[in-house]
Amino acid sequence: MLTGTQVPQTVPHAPLLRARRRAARSLLAHLVPDEHSGGVLFHSPVKSRALETALTLHLLQKHDLEPAFRQRLRAHLTACAGGADAFGQLIAAAVLGQAGRDAGSELQRVMASVEYASTRKRALLTTLLLELDLVSPEEHAVAPEHFSVRAHHRFSRLYGAALRLILARKTGAQVDGRDDAELLRRSQGADGSWEQQALITLLALLGLGREHECFAPGIRFLQRIARPDGGIPFIDNQDTWVTSLAASALHAAGEIDDGTRRGLALYLASRQHLNGGWSFTDGVVQTDTDCAGTCMRALIELGGERSSWTIDRGNAYFHALQRADGGYPTYEREEDSEVTMTATVLLAQSLRVRRDPRLVQRGRRAVRFLLERQKSDGRFERSWSRSESYSVFRAQWALLEWERLSPGVDLTPARLRSRRFLLESQRADGGWGQTDAAPSDALSTAYALAALGVLRRSLPIDAAKLRAGRGYLLSQQAPDTGELTSIPDIAGPRPFVFDTPLLATIFPLLALALVEPSATTATLSDR
Repeated sequence: MLTGTQVPQTVPHAPLLRARRRAARSLLAHLVPDEHSGGVLFHSPVKSRALETALTLHLLQKHDLEPAFRQRLRAHLTACAGGADAFGQLIAAAVLGQAGRDAGSELQRVMASVEYASTRKRALLTTLLLELDLVSPEEHAVAPEHFSVRAHHRFSRLYGAALRLILARKTGAQVDGRDDAELLRRSQGADGSWEQQALITLLALLGLGREHECFAPGIRFLQRIARPDGGIPFIDNQDTWVTSLAASALHAAGEIDDGTRRGLALYLASRQHLNGGWSFTDGVVQTDTDCAGTCMRALIELGGERSSWTIDRGNAYFHALQRADGGYPTYEREEDSEVTMTATVLLAQSLRVRRDPRLVQRGRRAVRFLLERQKSDGRFERSWSRSESYSVFRAQWALLEWERLSPGVDLTPARLRSRRFLLESQRADGGWGQTDAAPSDALSTAYALAALGVLRRSLPIDAAKLRAGRGYLLSQQAPDTGELTSIPDIAGPRPFVFDTPLLATIFPLLALALVEPSATTATLSDR
């Protein structure tokens, strides 16, 4: 058995090395200059989604506006709604005037998969169904206070303000909405959006009404982000978060030159907020742990000495967020700790702990949190992903890197459980699906393969299993462009999935680097 500090020094097979390089080249083709920082970023447009497309059409139909825009939205829904998730199909059918599945049953199905903020999420979805006359107020009662249950972060406060106004309009409830309307007025961005989210923007416009000063700018924002296929995405892009992930994947694969390193570091450092955190893209006020952790890790990998002050501010941001249980929430300290958020912070800080001894105690508390939250079968909660292998990968990678630099906790039982889960859930085609019942997909396979690559540092892993996983992943790579394709995975708002296509190449590139590192790219913390 290998110890936690030993790394298999194997040179990747030629097909694997070629696949990595082709994937890296396909990513680098998406680099664009950033005028603000003088650096470069990966532009990451998000695909259209039935939910926002249908709600935009509903809003315009309700006020008899923009007939040409409505025609494009309707054409998109008619052609594409069949491929949406079940809730999106329900909403699209209602807006198109078609018969759909039972709304109450669909609401219950969606709620069964909600892990966090269930009261607020149920109130949000029920209000949407009320707005579209799919349920009656008597059937599914929603009270204004339901939108405020543990509403600590900016997104939840904006959702709550908009939904309370919609509820009052729809039910005739006697609610003083002046504070909510004022919050929305003050919070609208210069581009007409609220936090770059089409969904919040749509709800705000439905709540405020056509007569409000925010209405016309909001409509212009929706028109601007409409996709070439005629649909509306959940958000326009995730440029900051995706850039940090792509930088780390290229670093791990050894496929990044010094000029690109400097350009990416300039961009990422320039996007740090005054509180020390990062948000997923420009124009978003709310920072989050996931984006902050991936940005800080990428800056360390890209050349930490040049970003030392920025990294120190990031560590102060995390210090203020760590909860009594040792974990980290997604947005604000008052929220619940989550496994993948905690793993993201721990991984970033493990790369810095030798330079900052203050991180040792914080890291140990985070390690205990992760170990306590592992399920008996080796899994963890899914959080922002729909794939069960995602959180396994994130947690085990963070634990490995922490152990390498600050040993002291026996991680073997946790590793054995995760190894068993991953090997037992591998499909006959070599891949992994999001759940036991789902077919293989590239993203779930990348997460699982990366996790096995991490576990391979300390546990024996059947080489045939690894070959089969690599084989499935390479079968999803386009022979001409080097890009990989996958079903979408990341959720927003949870549990609704949206598609950022670049992720389907970024995570497989990272997995191929971690599962069989060359002697020159052994591990991230060796760089």
